[in-house]
Amino acid sequence: MECHRRNCLGPDDQVLIMWSNTSREDRYVKDRWLEGGNVYWGTELGEGYLRRFACERGYLIRDMAVIAATKDLLDTWGCDWRWFAMAPLDQTNSDNQLGENPSMPNGDDQDVHALYSEILERIAPSVLETVFGGSWFTGNGIADSHDGCRRDFHPTPAEHVRYLDAVAPDLITPAGRSWMQRCEDLARTGTLDWTQPNRPRIRL
Repeated sequence: MECHRRNCLGPDDQVLIMWSNTSREDRYVKDRWLEGGNVYWGTELGEGYLRRFACERGYLIRDMAVIAATKDLLDTWGCDWRWFAMAPLDQTNSDNQLGENPSMPNGDDQDVHALYSEILERIAPSVLETVFGGSWFTGNGIADSHDGCRRDFHPTPAEHVRYLDAVAPDLITPAGRSWMQRCEDLARTGTLDWTQPNRPRIRL
């Protein structure tokens, strides 16, 4: 969501948010977001950091609190909102094949899930469940922009369309569907002109 002012959103606006996995380590540093991504996959923070600080329960508590605060804010503004997810937030990252901290085994998080049960129920079934059938390795994928020998596990544009067809088919217009197919074709040929989204248009 790229709105930085209260009066950008109101009762006539619909806000669509895709929640990612909980084991992300992103930080705002020197006027930009540093998108570290999944802490368990090639982290720049180092193995020592991972073993000492990566905590599934901590990540879940942190992110569910953020999601709950987001809901309260959007409700206060009178916005209509719909939420989607890359992976089920009621499962651990190891359950979702996204990694784990070997020095800090997963515990029982049912109390956290129960506390936020009404919010979890409002999140649509995830991409992992609906598009990939529970395994990230079932999709066609596109070569990683940083390493052409490795597959990028994010859904492709066409896979995003498949996802919305499964959980919210009313959202995609014929023009949007055609545009996403063009993006898919360009991404597969490596000619998609993609701009990094992590630099704010307005300095916060």
